[in-house]
Amino acid sequence: MPKPFHGSCLCKAIEFQVEADPVSVSTCHCLNCKKFTGTVFTTSVIFPGGSSTITKGTPATYHDANQDSGNALTRVFCPNCSSPLYIIGGDVGKTLAVFYSALDDFNVPVDPHPAEGGDVKRTAVRPTLEYYVKDRVSWVAPVPGAEQAQTRPGQ
Repeated sequence: MPKPFHGSCLCKAIEFQVEADPVSVSTCHCLNCKKFTGTVFTTSVIFPGGSSTITKGTPATYHDANQDSGNALTRVFCPNCSSPLYIIGGDVGKTLAVFYSALDDFNVPVDPHPAEGGDVKRTAVRPTLEYYVKDRVSWVAPVPGAEQAQTRPGQ
C-alpha cells in the first residue's frame, strides 16, 4: 500500500488522509480557484479520485458548476475555519486535487518508485503543469520547466 499522506485544515477540526501515490503537481490560475482560496493561484498535488478518507470531523462542500470547462467540481473545505482542503474533479470524481497548504506531510515522492528510495521535501517538488495561464497575474513568473496551458490542459 502506498504511504498515506495526511492533511488538515488550519483549526485541525478536519483531518484526512490519501492512500495513493501522487499523479502530478499542478498550478491553476483560474478565477474560481483564486476566489475559493483567496490567492492569486493554487498549487495542488493530484491523486486518483476516491483515494481520500476523512479521519476527523465533517467537511463542508460547495458544488461549483460555474466552470469554464462545463464540468462541475466539488470544493471541500472546513466549515469552522474555512480552509480549502481539496477539489474532487468534475470528471465524475476521477481526480482529487489536494491543496499544498492542506498537506501536513513534509514529503511528497517525486517518483513513486525511486531507484535510490527516499522522498524529497514537498517544497522542492515543482509543478509540471500550469493552466489558465491566460489569467496569471503579471507579477507571477511561470514555473520553470512546467508545461503552460492557456486554459484547461489539452485545449
